[in-house]
Amino acid sequence: MPHTFAPLVVLLVLLSPTAWAQVFSPSSEPEPAPATSAPAKEEAPLSVAVLSFDANASARDSATGVTSLITGRLAEAPRLWVVSQRDVDASLNEAQRQQLVELKSSCERGLCLKDLSKLTGARFVIIGRVDRFGESYLLTANLLDTEREESLSKPRAESPEADTLFPTVYAIADALVAELVAPGVSQGARPLIGGAPMVGGGGLSLGLRINNNFVDKLANFNPGADLEVGYWFHPEWLGFVQVGFSYLRSDAEGAEGGLNVLPSVVGARHYHNVEKSLRPYWGFGLGVQLSFGDFGIFQSTGPLPTVVGFLGLEYLIAGHVGVQLEAGTNVAQAVLGLAESKLGDGLNLDLNLGIAYHF
Repeated sequence: MPHTFAPLVVLLVLLSPTAWAQVFSPSSEPEPAPATSAPAKEEAPLSVAVLSFDANASARDSATGVTSLITGRLAEAPRLWVVSQRDVDASLNEAQRQQLVELKSSCERGLCLKDLSKLTGARFVIIGRVDRFGESYLLTANLLDTEREESLSKPRAESPEADTLFPTVYAIADALVAELVAPGVSQGARPLIGGAPMVGGGGLSLGLRINNNFVDKLANFNPGADLEVGYWFHPEWLGFVQVGFSYLRSDAEGAEGGLNVLPSVVGARHYHNVEKSLRPYWGFGLGVQLSFGDFGIFQSTGPLPTVVGFLGLEYLIAGHVGVQLEAGTNVAQAVLGLAESKLGDGLNLDLNLGIAYHF
């Protein structure tokens, strides 16, 4: 009998506490092994080629630096694999480099983007330009998706002087990174009041202005409206064309009032502090009085010329909508008068309340 139980005793002694727990456990199922999380699959980096920015004559010295800053800024993003113009050129022959130049200047969507991808080796391609007007810089970029064959984003920013060029370049680069890393995700709505201004440079402007022409008597009430179309030919300069209508009243004997076409004016407006939401401006305009009858055509001299000067303030709401308050005078009207009746001869004052949308 002792010999019969000896192996069993040895086995029981050798059992570990864990083994004992398993033997006397009420459940016969073994404990499950601790779960191990599978390693997260890393997303493939996005390939981006940053090609040299074009420039006008006065900004050529800055274009290389702007391109380098944007390239470096994008390279800091963890999900982006960035190649520069130098990297691309190193892998191309002369014919391919010439083809790349042609595609960069003409291809923004369609099948030609496939050729652009083959030359650069990247899915996303960034092109742009730098323009300098006096001390101001205008930067524009274009993010092209060669797979979707379209442009994804065209950020634009302006720098009123060379000292603010760096943060302007970084603002462009950050907008490009945001579109690449989180495409289609809004980066936050621009606040309605005190929003970052969208200043001029290559854009259109449409405006409606309500005014009153006091002529030579401040007590006169002659309401009118101007329709305006403008174009930003410079970050601080807006050229415009205005056609207006006004109801002129007259108490003079023999001079009848009525609705008239006001001067059609071609002019320019110069803005100050364009990087701010509240910005003053001044301007001038030239034209020909198109009204008729007692209020526009001299019987002896013909159409009345128009020479307008004005001062004003514009407040930009949400970066696009400008509310304007402006005071001006028609120099020709002040000197020559409106008609043979001399209505308007002498000092005159126009007050304008306007609203404009900047594209």
